[in-house]
Amino acid sequence: MNKKTKIAILGFGVEGKSLLKYLVSHGFLNITVCDRDLDAIGESLPNGISSHLGKDAYLKNLEEFEVIFRSPGVKFLTPQIQLAIAKGVKITSSIQYFMEKCPCPIVGVSGTKGKGTTSTLIHKMLESGGYHSRLGGNIGDSPIDFLDKLKAKDVVVLELSSFQLQGLKISPKYAVLLNTTIDHLDYHVDSDEYMHAKESLIAHQPKNGTTVLNKDYEYVNFYKTVVNGKLFWISRNAPVDDGAYEQNGEIFYCQSGKCSKIIDVSEIGLIGSHNLENVMPAIIIAKRFAVDDEKIVKVLKEFKGLPHRLEFVREVSGVKYYDDSFSTNTQTSMAAVDSFDQPTILIAGGSDKDLDYTNWAKKILTKPSLKTVILVGGTADIMENALMAAEKNMGEIAPTKILRKRDLEEAVLEACVEAEEGWVVVMSPAAASFDMFKNYKERGDKFKEIVKLLI
Repeated sequence: MNKKTKIAILGFGVEGKSLLKYLVSHGFLNITVCDRDLDAIGESLPNGISSHLGKDAYLKNLEEFEVIFRSPGVKFLTPQIQLAIAKGVKITSSIQYFMEKCPCPIVGVSGTKGKGTTSTLIHKMLESGGYHSRLGGNIGDSPIDFLDKLKAKDVVVLELSSFQLQGLKISPKYAVLLNTTIDHLDYHVDSDEYMHAKESLIAHQPKNGTTVLNKDYEYVNFYKTVVNGKLFWISRNAPVDDGAYEQNGEIFYCQSGKCSKIIDVSEIGLIGSHNLENVMPAIIIAKRFAVDDEKIVKVLKEFKGLPHRLEFVREVSGVKYYDDSFSTNTQTSMAAVDSFDQPTILIAGGSDKDLDYTNWAKKILTKPSLKTVILVGGTADIMENALMAAEKNMGEIAPTKILRKRDLEEAVLEACVEAEEGWVVVMSPAAASFDMFKNYKERGDKFKEIVKLLI
């Protein structure tokens, strides 16, 4: 790609705006911004930069460009993009370009859930070990924004979604692939496409790379055959020769069969046993960068989690309220329910992502401490039907109370009435937020706002 290359930026969100700024500052001026939103620009473009805006225009004649930077929100399998590929157009992305130009090691983290927590833990551990670490991707800054500031001794930690990974022809030297289950079927054609998208995280790694996989899940059978670098395992079920594992309330790190204890599980600041699957990969990566155990342990004790991930909000009349708005699928909602042994009220529901709620419903009805589930949003009917079907299959009436409310505010107020001293109320939706909110952050902020008004 040279300064005369005819470039399209397909999708003009945060990542697209950062990319345009970077390219223009480096003398690339033959650029067209393409977005389905007629108001996507918001302000005048730099001199010489053109635009194709609107749903009828932004995908037209893509084959006329030489290079197209696809934003994560634009589906890779969009017919117009596939036609452009067939015509010889190079399809790339801001993440691909960043990885090609980055002068320092990159740690890439992906998975269905937990990647933000894991990425942040790795970032904090590296910083504690004296590295200049930058956090970017789906969390932190757009990597393109700090590309020119990086030096060879720095480290970049990237949280990467399936949307960003799809179509990549380069992989980070250090890769963590967390538990990968079915999600985003409102975006991907099917589960196979979703799984293959994640494959790009490890498929192009160098031989001296590091890959971390979770040995306890079947998904590893899909990915382990494409690992090029050194494979490290995590497990909560059994010891491993290379990697990290949990046993009898302790976490160990092993390399070539030599193991040492890192920390007691009870000392970890994160709530929920599922977070051990985020803690152990972070330990492995930190150890690969020779961070001292004492500094790793300090981070694990002090880090309490990211906003909207089982975030403690407030205690009211002896009842503790937790915001888990980031939980947009069934697995993380089930994990939230499993995180508490106190009597619990669950608030769930939102917009539909074509998820199967069968196992989620079984968890709701069989978790002894879960007393009440309050359903809201577009998935309320689907969830209630799944609960009724599970109850029927169980052959007996489950003790869990099932309630329906019109919106989040009504749900929180009902939970306040239902809960007794010593109980927990957790909003863990198991659904997206788009039926009532702009995103999970807005939903979580609204939940916290309502809770803070309780008397």
